Amino acid sequence: MIFEITEENFRREVRGSELPVLLEFFALWCGRCAMMEDVLTEFARNNTGKIKVCRADIDRSPALAEKFGVEKVPAFVAFRDGKAEQAAVGVVPYRALEEICKKNLKKLKKVLALCKIM
Repeated sequence: MIFEITEENFRREVRGSELPVLLEFFALWCGRCAMMEDVLTEFARNNTGKIKVCRADIDRSPALAEKFGVEKVPAFVAFRDGKAEQAAVGVVPYRALEEICKKNLKKLKKVLALCKIM
């Protein structure tokens, strides 16, 4: 499942997420964004319960795009604990999305392991 993000729900859906988040900034008129649609859908399906995959339309939420310095789309930002951690711009392969999120997942696994010890 891919969650639609707006300026109104960003705080709740991204900042408040218990899971790491991969947020794609896109535009409906963007051909490169359309090329990423199947890749992002597959990534979301394969990471259900591990990573929350989201999309934000830069034309509907320009303040969000500006806040994260998005000048070109598609742009991807990975969040952990509500903070932006990693980013990529352009058409990227599935493996690149994994790499963007892998660092966040490793950090999360370490935290969870520490919680189990305590």
